[in-house]
Parts: sequence; structure tokens; C-alpha cells
Amino acid sequence: MKQAILFVVGAMLSACTQGGGQGSSETDLQGSCEALVSAETGVQAADVNAVSTESVPTGTITTIEVAGAQAPWLCLADATGVIIGVEYSQEG
Repeated sequence: MKQAILFVVGAMLSACTQGGGQGSSETDLQGSCEALVSAETGVQAADVNAVSTESVPTGTITTIEVAGAQAPWLCLADATGVIIGVEYSQEG
């Protein structure tokens, strides 16, 4: 069930992150990452906040703070801005 929800949310959010340009596309990407991490963690959207987006050779990494989490979550997007996954930055 959890995977099905993530697939649906991921498909919806990937459509939101496609497009060119800077500024608004980064804001859109961060919003999509926040929504995906909120869905993954079950934490209300108001308690999930993107703090930075860093360009890497393969795309971007957005760091997401989640209320109650000991470490941030990471949202990975490819070079076209399509989210390819989220992961907790701390093992455990």
C-alpha cells in the first residue's frame, strides 16, 4: 500500500517539477519534495520544510527538515527536475 501511494504521489509530483528556468522551478521542486517527504513520513505538510537545494552533476539534492526527525531527509531529482526519490539521511 505504501509503495502504491508513493508511486501515485511521485508520478503527480514529477509532473510538477518538469520545465525550464531557475527560481520558480527550484521553488516548485522544493514544494514537490516537501509534499513527497510529508507523504513518506506521515508528518503534516506544515511540519516539513525545504532548507536548501544543491546542484550536483546528476541533478539536484534538496535537504528537507522534518519536525521530530533527528536528521534531515534528502530529495533527489535528475537533471531535468524529475524527482527520483527521497531518503532519510541517517541510517537506522
